[in-house]
Amino acid sequence: MHPAPSIVEGKEGGCGDKLDQLFKYLADFAGKFESWWTLIDADGLLLSSAVLIVVILLRKALSGFAVRTMDFIASRIQITLGDAVKDAIEPALRALIIALAFYGVLEALHLPGILDQTLERIVVSVAVAATFAAAFVLVDVSVAWIVPAKDQVHGLQMSWLTKILKAATLIIALSAVLKVWDIDLGPVLTGMGVLGAGVALAAQDLFRNLIAGMASMGEKRFDIGDWVRVEGVVEGIVEKMELRSTLIRQFDRAAVHVPNADLANSVLINFTRRPYRRIYWDIKLVYDTSAEQLNQIRSETEKYIDESNDFASPDRASRYIRIDAFDESSINIMIWCFTNTIDYATYLEAKERLLLEIKRIVEEAGSSFAFPTRTILAENPSATAETERDLQQR
Repeated sequence: MHPAPSIVEGKEGGCGDKLDQLFKYLADFAGKFESWWTLIDADGLLLSSAVLIVVILLRKALSGFAVRTMDFIASRIQITLGDAVKDAIEPALRALIIALAFYGVLEALHLPGILDQTLERIVVSVAVAATFAAAFVLVDVSVAWIVPAKDQVHGLQMSWLTKILKAATLIIALSAVLKVWDIDLGPVLTGMGVLGAGVALAAQDLFRNLIAGMASMGEKRFDIGDWVRVEGVVEGIVEKMELRSTLIRQFDRAAVHVPNADLANSVLINFTRRPYRRIYWDIKLVYDTSAEQLNQIRSETEKYIDESNDFASPDRASRYIRIDAFDESSINIMIWCFTNTIDYATYLEAKERLLLEIKRIVEEAGSSFAFPTRTILAENPSATAETERDLQQR
């Protein structure tokens, strides 16, 4: 009989196998490292590494020089690069310069296939992302260039166009980065199409409001900052229009979000679009006012309005200053005119000056303002009975 192997001998055998595997792995790695090292272009690696170090140290100076060069070329063809454009381009150029330097180092290293491919894709992805980041920031400037100067007052149109272009920039940037990594978008788009059908059914309200918002923007019914009244809903200042709703700030500072579909289907009055603001008063004078006094008050009031710069001329807006009616306790002079301004504070100032002038004119004419009065005649029952008896006796 053979003696059974001891536990110690078994452990020693297992450790020996593991050490053999480790040494074999190290030898294999050393062989691959030696073969890889022979492929390295030493001169190219030294040069690209030096370039990378210089680029990292002088990245701000290099990007600034590139921006100044672009500005010089643009000025030669009569194009002005504003500060916003320069601030957007410079960080992107900085990232591109560093990415190109890293790419040169990778080319000189000749790394193993999968590692080299992965690092190159990372560098290219960074360059693509930097480029589209600059494009994203430049959208605002591009919209200002695209939209004619006469239409730039419509901030609502510019806001929506900016949102659409920024969304398109993000989608294109994402597609470009996925393309760098050889990710096929076909199956993704197919899956999104199937998913989109279900989402569309669940998001009908969102799409309805989105389309209504685009319709309102196309019709130019209002703009940011306009004073509007949506009949039966809200009155206030338009602050912004989102994809689903429009924010209108009431005069008590309360914020009201109106769905775009409701806004498009409602009667909307835009007070900001009117060229003038109206004043419509009935000046009530006492019945003691003579015809001469009435004519004097009317003519002097009309003269003041005609000579004042506060009011629109009759050829631009209708104007009526007439002795209008006999009221219960007054003779009325109607004043119908329009101020040249639509600004509320300036409008109130014009009204105040007109009111003070009318008061002066009425007082100088020797008349006064009427106020509602009622005369009540009370009969004495005993006196009435005595009068009836006297009449009967006669």
